[in-house]
Amino acid sequence: MGAAGGDGPPAPAGPTDPADLADLADLTDFDAFLRISAELTGFDETELRDTGMAHEHHRTLLAHRVRDEHALLHLWYVGAWPDEPPASPRAHDRGLMWRTFHGAAPGSTAPGHGSWAEAPRGGGER
Repeated sequence: MGAAGGDGPPAPAGPTDPADLADLADLTDFDAFLRISAELTGFDETELRDTGMAHEHHRTLLAHRVRDEHALLHLWYVGAWPDEPPASPRAHDRGLMWRTFHGAAPGSTAPGHGSWAEAPRGGGER
C-alpha cells in the first residue's frame, strides 16, 4: 500500500529475488517498468500511473544505459535522474516524495483565497 493509505511513507520493497534484479536489465517493456517501479517504490501501479509521470519516467529510463534501482527510485521520488535536472517542469512537483507526507511542492499549488486567515493544518495559536 502506498502513502495514500498509511500514516507514513511506504517502505520501498526492493526486489528480494535475484531473478527480479535481472528484470532491471530489460525495462524496455512499459508494463515491466511499472511492475518493477511498484516493487521498488512501495506504491502500487495505479498510484504510479496517477502521478501522470509513468510514461515520461519510462522514457527517461530508456534514455540512460544504466539500469540502476537507486537511480529509478530517485527518478520516481524526486522527479529527476540523479545528477540531472528534472525531466520536465512538472516532474519535480509530481514526485513521490510529496505524496509520502501528503504535501505539495512549494509554489505548485495555490493555498486558496483567505488561507492566510486560518492556522496551518496541524498548527495552533501562537
